[in-house]
Amino acid sequence: MFDPSGHLDSVLAKAISDPLEEHLKNEGVDVIVVVLPELGGLPPEQVARSFAAAWCATSLHGVVLHVPGNEGSPWIFPGGKLVGYLDPAQVRKAMDEAQRRARSEAKDPDRVKAAATEAADLLRYWMANALNRTEMIHFEKARMRQELETKSQQWKIVTTVGAAAVIPLIAGVWILVILLRRQGPGYFQTPHYQPRLGAPHAGGNRAVVDLGPPPVDFYR
Repeated sequence: MFDPSGHLDSVLAKAISDPLEEHLKNEGVDVIVVVLPELGGLPPEQVARSFAAAWCATSLHGVVLHVPGNEGSPWIFPGGKLVGYLDPAQVRKAMDEAQRRARSEAKDPDRVKAAATEAADLLRYWMANALNRTEMIHFEKARMRQELETKSQQWKIVTTVGAAAVIPLIAGVWILVILLRRQGPGYFQTPHYQPRLGAPHAGGNRAVVDLGPPPVDFYR
């Protein structure tokens, strides 16, 4: 809370600051409330960004800027790395609605308190969604990784079993081919050798057989 002119009384200031400190401690959402008598002609967003750059260090934070007596006040400006992942149009719409609800309060101090509550609730909602998305992404990655590992193990088992089954099949087909070739017309059986001309053993390449003299009428 930054209220140099003391626009808010101490009771209201504490009622605004205490919940914001709890949100920062428990959820990492930092909302600061700045109450200034005037902006020196600077745009509200520029002033709010300057305070955020100086005081906010969390990945999701917001600045509630209020100028007493200004009908366009208070303003709510979110910031941090997490906001960069959100749809700018949706962020602008959400912040406009939050500001409209805060400005609907009748009393000026109540408008500041309402703006602080609106800003904190919206940032906490975004933070919860971001955590849920992160957990979901981690869960989906783990699930996909587990499925890939399971499929890999199943493929290894199928490959091993298939290889074990194919070997006997190949052997059976090979034996069947051999048997069919033996029964087919293109198969030549191994010849059985037997002595020629009653000889006890075969002769060599230069063997000579004596057939005796020719018959008497051979030359007639």
